[in-house]
This record gives sequence, structure tokens and C-alpha cells, in this order.
Amino acid sequence: MAAGFQILTVTQLCRYVKSLLEEQRQLGDVMVRGEVTGLTYRQSSGHLYFSIRDEGGLIRCVMFSRYVQNLPELPEEGAAVLVRGTATLYERDGAFQIITYDLQPLGQGQGKRDLDALKRKLAEEGLFREEHKRPLPPFPDTVGIITSREGAALQDILHTFRRRGYGGRVIVYPCAVQGAGAPASILRALERLEEEALCQAAVIARGGGSSEDLSAFNDEALAYGAYGCPVPVVSAVGHEVDLSILDLVADVRAATPTAAAELLSPDREALRQRVLGLQRSVSYRTKEQIQRRRARLAQELRLLSARSPGERVAGNRQKLRFLVRLLKDAQQKKIRDRRGRVLYLLRQLELLNPAAVMRKGYSVTLAEGKALSTVEGLRPGQELRTLLADGEVISAVCSYHKNEGEEKDHGAERDH
Repeated sequence: MAAGFQILTVTQLCRYVKSLLEEQRQLGDVMVRGEVTGLTYRQSSGHLYFSIRDEGGLIRCVMFSRYVQNLPELPEEGAAVLVRGTATLYERDGAFQIITYDLQPLGQGQGKRDLDALKRKLAEEGLFREEHKRPLPPFPDTVGIITSREGAALQDILHTFRRRGYGGRVIVYPCAVQGAGAPASILRALERLEEEALCQAAVIARGGGSSEDLSAFNDEALAYGAYGCPVPVVSAVGHEVDLSILDLVADVRAATPTAAAELLSPDREALRQRVLGLQRSVSYRTKEQIQRRRARLAQELRLLSARSPGERVAGNRQKLRFLVRLLKDAQQKKIRDRRGRVLYLLRQLELLNPAAVMRKGYSVTLAEGKALSTVEGLRPGQELRTLLADGEVISAVCSYHKNEGEEKDHGAERDH
């Protein structure tokens, strides 16, 4: 080391460069034209952070809240603007930047116009249509990850796979995800994935960044490559503010690399609970169907039994027994009625039976075989037969008289 050579610290060098810049009067109030990129508005502080670029360079800018509140509206990403401020060095990052106190819009920047034109072209060719989007496989055996080997995106994906118990294989296809050569590097990795034909899905990932950092994913060749990939492609660029062309072309867009891994690795516990739920549902429905069909079978058997000849014979036999019982009851009633009638007639006949009367002390007298009811026609000596309860008496008319008081005596009656 040469004698008298001064060794500076990082801080000393940054301060020295900053002092040199501030000594330049022409840098104390500069006006620079460029396109806005990496726009960030901090609502908590009200400060606006962005960069302006052209085809050959990029400069960081910061606009503090007291100047931001004077803007009629915030600039848009890709807008052409005229920035006025002080060029200086931010010591902590060692970054050259412009402290901006005025910003004038100049319309749409060329980069934004080119990007919009490319989007219109690809949209007209159908690369963004929903009907071309393919569903992700529910349980992929192998997933290809296209990203930087050193980036945080890869670690996030692998960690998520482990956390969710993914049982498949992960193949990493390393590539650059930032810089001028990034689109070609990503496309080569995608082509290697296609050539090996080992994966059921591909994830193109990056862990976020500014719009400038994500410009690699707006490449036309990469868009065609993702569209023509034989397996579903997941875009996991990790930038939710702006949609890149890859986001629009991919079959599925994930907000972050972690979200992409979750899409491709169903949670084992959730799957287990779902399987248990399906088992319970199947068991319940099976039992319900068995019960329903058993009841229907019993009904069909009852109908079949009711229509069978044997059942009809049994039914007719029962009906016949019932009719026979009714007939017997009717006959017995009729017999009882007739028996009662006979007994009644017998009692009436008994009342009219002369023998019954005679047993009470009455008798019947016959003259010439005819019962006598009056004395008219009797003659003396005429033979009479008197019937008693236990025999008869033969006698002759001796005399007779009438009850009216007139008597006619024809002699005494003789008994034999």
C-alpha cells in the first residue's frame, strides 16, 4: 500500500460524494424528463417514492408530503413526467436520487404505450381468454418451480410444501428473474421443463419488487412460451398492484409464491377432514337409501302378497267362514224363532184341547156322534155319550129343560 494513501469508510465516502453533488449549483435545481416506475405512496407519512427512467437509465426520486399535497393528482405508473428538484445522494443506501418538489405530467410514456400495445395484440390473439385457462391438477405428483435459486420465492414455496405435507416431488429450474437477460432465462427454464416432461404443473415465481424489477414478466416471447406450455402454468410474481402480461397469460395467477404452493398442495388435515366428511355423508346416504329401498320392498311384498292366489284363497276362505257363521247364526235364530212359535202354538192348542178342559172338571156330551151344545133336538130315551178326562159315560135322556125357565120333563135318564 502506497504511503499516505487514505482509507475511507463507507459513510465518509458517501458524505464526500454527497458534498460534491451539493456543491454543483446546476444540480441544486434540475429538471429531468422520464417515465414513472416503481411508484409507492406512503399514506402514513404522505411521502411519494418513485423512479424515472428512459431507454438508458433510471433515477430514484422522493417527494415529501408538503409537496405531494400540492399535486392535483398522483402520477400513474408509466406516465411521462417532468421532475424538478435537487440531485443528491441518500447516504444510507448510497443511492443517487432527486429530492422532488414539483412534478408535471407530460402524458403517457413510451414504455407504457409499448406495454399497452403488446397487451392489445396478445388479447386479440386470444392469449388472455378464460376458456383457454386450464385447471390445476388436484394432486400433482411433480411440480416444476421456475425461479432464482437464491431468491426468497423458492424458500417460501418449499417451506409451504413442507408445512402442508406435500408428498410429491419438486423440481427446481433455476433462472434469472431480474435484468435484461431475465426473460430469455425464464423462457429457457420453461423449455427445459417441457423437454423433461416430468411435471404436472409449472410455477414461475419471484418474490415481488418494483415495476421496473418485474418488467421481465412483460416479455412477448415469454408470454407465448407460457401460453404454449403443455402443463398448467401458475404466475406467482408477487406484485399485487399491477398485472404483468405473464399474470394475464398464465392459467392461474397467485398473489405470492406462498399462495402458489398452497394452490398446488392441498392441506393434508383439510383433506382428511374432507374425506371424513365425505365418508359420513356416504354412510348416511347409503343407510338412508337402504332404509328407503327396504320400505319400498316391504310395500311391494305386501302388494304382491295381496295379489297372490294363495292370499286370495286365504281371504276367500276367511270370508267363507264368516258367511258360514252368519248362515249358522241365521239358521239357529230361525230355529229358535220357530221353536218358540211351535211352543206358543202348542200352548194355544193345549188351551183348546178338550182333554185339558176335562181335567179341570169339564166334560163333552155327544148325541149320535155330535157334541151337544143345546137341548134342542133331544128326545127322551135317546142315548148320550159323556166324555170325561179319564173315560166316558153312556146314558139315556130321561128329561131336559131350558134355562129360560121353561121345562119339559120327558122322564128320568138312565145310566148303563
